[in-house]
Amino acid sequence: MAGLQGLEEQLSVDGLHVLGFYSNDFGNQGGTPDDIAACTEDHGITFEQFQIEHVKGAEAQPVYSWLFTQPNPGPSTSVEPTWNFHKYLIARDGTLVAHWDSPEYPGDDPDNPNDDFNTNPIVVAIKAELAK
Repeated sequence: MAGLQGLEEQLSVDGLHVLGFYSNDFGNQGGTPDDIAACTEDHGITFEQFQIEHVKGAEAQPVYSWLFTQPNPGPSTSVEPTWNFHKYLIARDGTLVAHWDSPEYPGDDPDNPNDDFNTNPIVVAIKAELAK
């Protein structure tokens, strides 16, 4: 089971909900509704996806403005994303628990034969939070 799709499939029964946001803040890679639909179909995505204008700067959407005011729980060095696919783990009570930069793969990385879904740092953190 790989990536965000695998996370939602395996852990949604325990309360995990994955949301994807397309933005133009990273090299004009935002998504129109047609882009989102194509990505959803091409990759078999079932988690919710949204088109937003900005995640950074003065025009950042409210959820991102809120995220950037939270204490940094790590493991990434900055709460603000540097590229697409930055991942945030938010607890049921609304606390920012952890976040990971783009390169950190969220699950069983198909390009790493030594990777295991259940020992992946993102999966471990999510399971710990869901167990609370």
